[in-house]
Amino acid sequence: MAQAARREEIERNFTAFESLLGGLLPEKAGQFALLSNRKLIGVFSNAIDALTEGHDRFGDGNFSVQRITNRPLDLGFLSYASGERVTR
Repeated sequence: MAQAARREEIERNFTAFESLLGGLLPEKAGQFALLSNRKLIGVFSNAIDALTEGHDRFGDGNFSVQRITNRPLDLGFLSYASGERVTR
């Protein structure tokens, strides 16, 4: 998937995620939402499981993963391996 198309998919999914967030908190707080084509696909207890499911179902770049929280977080690729990094 081209870089620009990937960025657009992420942005559309994030907008959809923001509209779903209120319904996901507080019951799913701290978990990870898998989104594709602006739809919630599933909720996972960790980012690796969400990423694996996303790659298996949608291929590279056709999905996004968001942490279910009311705090802004940096979930760059290394965050998955080393734990969350809170942005300030």
